[in-house]
Amino acid sequence: MNIGQQSYFYKVNKLSAEDIEFVRQVFLSDVSKFVSSVYSRLFSLFSMVEQLDEHQVTDEKLEILKKNYANNLEEELQSEIESQGDKYLNELLNGDTQFFTEEEGSAHFINYICMQFLRTKKQHDNLINMATGPDKDKIIKCANLIRIVFSTKLAANIYGDRDKFKLVLVSNDSGIPFLTCDQPVVNFLALNTPIGEQVEEFGLYYPISPNKAVFLVEKGVFGSVTAMKFNEESVKEFNNIMVQNSHEQIYSVSEEQLQSISI
Repeated sequence: MNIGQQSYFYKVNKLSAEDIEFVRQVFLSDVSKFVSSVYSRLFSLFSMVEQLDEHQVTDEKLEILKKNYANNLEEELQSEIESQGDKYLNELLNGDTQFFTEEEGSAHFINYICMQFLRTKKQHDNLINMATGPDKDKIIKCANLIRIVFSTKLAANIYGDRDKFKLVLVSNDSGIPFLTCDQPVVNFLALNTPIGEQVEEFGLYYPISPNKAVFLVEKGVFGSVTAMKFNEESVKEFNNIMVQNSHEQIYSVSEEQLQSISI
């Protein structure tokens, strides 16, 4: 508490109908009308911030509710997805990946890991820093909504091609704990891709405990392997990946390990 968090990081800006339409036109122009319509519920939740702000109330409790809606909307959405993912994290910790062969299990876990990949402050800052041109201010204003759209689009694309993907569960018996950070999911196949450039390869690495990690990759990656054990060298390699991809914070169960890190 009070370390791995930032107050009101997910606070939603007031978005007008014009702002919402901008996000739809720019970031959903390549999807079908049906898929676009699925986002209507999400857009209505975000547009409610402005509608509530314009609604004058005299009751102090209602005024607090208005403020809390903007402060907590995205966090509530993230919490709902996290609650769906918790079940499958527990199964992974027990060495079970069977859920990924089932429609509901794969859908929920893919949505969860994509959210963990794109919801972070690092991704938020990257989006804002990349914003240029006449739409710069609009992108910055709509950044929270855009990140969610990116996350759900990525999840939908992977789910649509889920027969091409697999989970690879990693056990760490090296005695060196897996590190994690404030960017807990990393595309380890695109580490050298400059920010803003098209990513050619995609594979997610996600340490889920000091001695367990999971890869979400295409089936050709690692050959036919679906489970592996990391030796000390491999643990150090992927710990270094987490350090290099961290934004502001790195986490370990070992204080000694943290003190040994050079950034």
